[in-house]
Amino acid sequence: MTLLEVILFMALLASLGGMVWQRRVMQRAANGRQPDQPPTGEVRPPSAPDGLPGDQKPMNLSPLFRVVASSVNVGIVIVNGSRNVHFLNRQAEDLLDIDRGTAEDQGMMTLVRDYQVDTLVAEVLHDGEEREITISPVVRGRTLHLRCVPLIPNGKTSGALLIIQDVTQINILERARRDLVANVSHELRTPLASLKLLVETVQSNPPPDVSHRMLEQMAWEVDMVTQLVEELHELSQIESGRVTLKLSSGNIDAVIRKAFERIRPQADRKHIQVERFVSDDIPLALMDEHRVGQILLNLLHNAVKFTPDGGAIMVQSCVVAVDEQTPQRSPSPARAPAVASAFHQERLLVPAVRQRRPGEYVVEEGQQVVIMLPASHPPGLWVVTSITDTGMGIPSEDLPRIFERFYKVDRSRNRESGTSTAGGTGGTGLGLAITRHLVEGHGGRVWAESAEGRGSAFYFTLPVA
Repeated sequence: MTLLEVILFMALLASLGGMVWQRRVMQRAANGRQPDQPPTGEVRPPSAPDGLPGDQKPMNLSPLFRVVASSVNVGIVIVNGSRNVHFLNRQAEDLLDIDRGTAEDQGMMTLVRDYQVDTLVAEVLHDGEEREITISPVVRGRTLHLRCVPLIPNGKTSGALLIIQDVTQINILERARRDLVANVSHELRTPLASLKLLVETVQSNPPPDVSHRMLEQMAWEVDMVTQLVEELHELSQIESGRVTLKLSSGNIDAVIRKAFERIRPQADRKHIQVERFVSDDIPLALMDEHRVGQILLNLLHNAVKFTPDGGAIMVQSCVVAVDEQTPQRSPSPARAPAVASAFHQERLLVPAVRQRRPGEYVVEEGQQVVIMLPASHPPGLWVVTSITDTGMGIPSEDLPRIFERFYKVDRSRNRESGTSTAGGTGGTGLGLAITRHLVEGHGGRVWAESAEGRGSAFYFTLPVA
């Protein structure tokens, strides 16, 4: 809690103490005016107004308490001895999803519909001991921490104060931290175990050819660990906002050409046909050319790794206009006929029919294949780049999670597909997470379409300069 919240909370407790003290003074004054005073040593319980039992007596809340309760960033609920709500602030109304206007004088179970909360209050009222629990109501989708404190004005518990704090974000961060530690441990365990075995093999003085092969394998495992550490560091820098994008007007075709030069040796070793098609008059994009090159290399590396020998990869770019009313539909990029036979018919990207302005393709429905943009994609003019392959594809159940950190569709298949003979590493599961952060840093979006055994298509957008 911040210093301000601590001060407000202490003021709240002081206000509650003042309220209890004021109530006791008023009770004593009322008893002093009664004609039938009890004998000395006899304590007569004060009667409640309007004939109500003592545990249902209304509580007089001071204006200071109400001001403090409305200022703190936690939910506050006051219940009487019968577990009926006497007061709740707006934060509690929002956290518990109840209407403050109709909540007062209603039972906790009726309002909250959660037996854990009702049991918590009942136990505190029964023995006067402070308690706290953490609940995760399925309907509300939040994680709430509840602390219940008894109210004891006359030595007897007459009510309870319930303090509610939303700890959803804290739980998410804690879960992310645990997942990160577990994933890093898992990713390091495999290469380190392999290195230990290889070192023991070399120490046993095997034949020279075996020693040479073992040393090559050791170098590959060390490269894997190095890649993991470097990508972890880079991802942490990006997520913390310490990476500044150097945005300028750039030609996407020039960036694609550079990426092709670096990926072509790996593709040639697997006899994969790699082609590109970018309109000559495509406008400049607002981008960091170094980071966009990194995005393309990540996507191209995955395409080469998961495309079998003799397959094909196509990179295409065009400009699309995303309308505010229909931001989810956009024409797909134009397709060059060079590798038409290498792609499945349902994945063909047909040429544009006409151009409204240089580089912007407008094609009527029925004359082309239409891709679906993410529903959250902002409107405007965007350069869309697609990387399509004829590889093994991604199962539909895994597709929504491929941009998560450390997520791998099939760890054994992933590792086997990245042997040193293929010219790459087995992968750390961080490349697509880094890609997503970099694309969104440009204001664009990245997404994928795929069917298992029928290839994949990855798309990302950059704003037109």
